[in-house]
Amino acid sequence: MSGAPLVEVEDLSLHFPVRQGLVRRQTGTVKAVDGVSFDIASGETLGLVGESGCGKSSTGRAVLRLARPTAGRVRFAGEDLGRLSPASLRSARRHMQMVFQSPFASLNPRLSVGASIREPLDVHALGAAGERDARVAELLSLVGLDPGAARRHPHEFSGGQRQRIGIARALATNPRFVVADEPISALDVSIRAQIVNLMRDLKDRLGLTYLFIAHDLAMVRHMSDRVAVMYLGRIVELASCDELFDRPLHPYTRALLSAVPSPDPDVEEGRIRIVLQGDVPSPADPPSGCRFRTRCPIATARCAQEDPPLRDRGSPGLPHQVACHFS
Repeated sequence: MSGAPLVEVEDLSLHFPVRQGLVRRQTGTVKAVDGVSFDIASGETLGLVGESGCGKSSTGRAVLRLARPTAGRVRFAGEDLGRLSPASLRSARRHMQMVFQSPFASLNPRLSVGASIREPLDVHALGAAGERDARVAELLSLVGLDPGAARRHPHEFSGGQRQRIGIARALATNPRFVVADEPISALDVSIRAQIVNLMRDLKDRLGLTYLFIAHDLAMVRHMSDRVAVMYLGRIVELASCDELFDRPLHPYTRALLSAVPSPDPDVEEGRIRIVLQGDVPSPADPPSGCRFRTRCPIATARCAQEDPPLRDRGSPGLPHQVACHFS
């Protein structure tokens, strides 16, 4: 890991209008992502965790500009993606790819596996026809599949095999940065570890940089160098993986980690589960002040009035950012 930021995200927001009535008049705004900032060093894996609906996937799509951000800036290798022309952005996308959540929905059922993997090579005009076919065979071998599978169609494969095909397609253009949007959540538990281990191996072999989006905290700990915790469109804690799991500072992070079972019977017996009260507020009408205050066990009147910024509470040489008045 070189330490130089490959991806820099600054105050990123992604809002969706709420429209009602015959004339589709805008009556509100869903703040899916609301002022998110982080960076990812070259060769690093940043895990992004949180409950369903907190904005993780929207963040990943906005970083790659698969959804146009409402505000903020994303730099990739020093280039501001928002300032690129359509042609330049298309060229830059060769170096930024995505592994989607559902291996069943992300592959075209009418195309053969080889055609799906070859498609990025055709779009970016990489190599001659024979070279592209050889590259497809190489990619299938890279993810642990028989190159002869290129002639088959997605319905002939299991979920885990389809996700391997999705990973091969994402790697076709030799990207530097990959957003993995919950790549294991749609798979059987018995297959998840295989896919995560494959992604770790590919990271080491190819020098990849990951934004790894997931809600399985055990897999996030296994995969990530640093972890960012999201709640209702914002990052509430960001630290190295070991630091965050060993010393969580935000009440929301503590609640998430308390739900993770331990394989050690003695530790599991002493685990105290923190059960949050109430439901996650709507991103169309987030609470004033701290967004977590409506479910926080230590919230005070100050939390309703002041929105806590993300500040460093770590020790020298070990950054640990948290957005809480009392951490």
